[in-house]
Amino acid sequence: MKLALTTATVGLSLLGSASASLWVDFNSNQSGGGSPISGDPSNASSALKNADGYQSYHVAHEVAADFVSATYATTLNGNPSVTFTPSWSNTTDNRVMQSIGRGANNDANYTNPGDYSLALVTDWIGIDTRTGNGGNGNFDGTTGTPTWIDFTLSGLPAGSYDWTSIHHDTENVFTNFNVYVDGSLVGSGYQGDSTPGGNPDSGANIAGPAGTFSTTLTSTGADVVIRFEPLSGELGNAVHNQLFAINGFQLENAGGAIPEPSSGLLGLLGAVLLLRRRR
Repeated sequence: MKLALTTATVGLSLLGSASASLWVDFNSNQSGGGSPISGDPSNASSALKNADGYQSYHVAHEVAADFVSATYATTLNGNPSVTFTPSWSNTTDNRVMQSIGRGANNDANYTNPGDYSLALVTDWIGIDTRTGNGGNGNFDGTTGTPTWIDFTLSGLPAGSYDWTSIHHDTENVFTNFNVYVDGSLVGSGYQGDSTPGGNPDSGANIAGPAGTFSTTLTSTGADVVIRFEPLSGELGNAVHNQLFAINGFQLENAGGAIPEPSSGLLGLLGAVLLLRRRR
């Protein structure tokens, strides 16, 4: 009887501990972030600033060959893995492909991390919208041409998911932005900064916590595409309002739902209960 009870406890523990989430930290090679493993951005072995509790997407600044698909272990709605792919769908210039890491002087201004640690916000991937760097120039939501970054999630089973992306720069980059899911506008957000000054100066330096954007995604089983559209130059026609940053994201089953147990685990629990009855 003792063995049966122990086995049942282990089985129930496995059910309760299944990770119904995917958290990814975007890591840069800059400012001591470590050199990425070529062709394997999910390899965290050299990601020296990866946040605790997050899997890594580790790439080098403006190196197009680094920004490839990465597959992550997860149990979102029972699926064993999800593949993440970033792309810049309306430009081909590698200089648009940002992977920025900040140094200690800027990071020292981020003093109120809340739920979003310094390790998470010290680096980011994103966009350089400037025409001189391959972007499409200023876009205020109406005038101009946007420069997009798209996140494609492959392997999500049909269902609903809670999405939160983190947006902050410990230096001077700030901007408003729009977000689309599968082509439909779902909301807007603000990405703030921590360090005084800049060109232009945001005038609202944020010690933390980092800003976020949250929405609920619905998957039919096909790829889900999340598009970020910075409103570049809207708050000042200069460099620090013409870049856009994403530090990482959190994806979870909607409402924190626990994934369905596998048939194998259900069979194990059934056998344990039968053994208990026989004893």
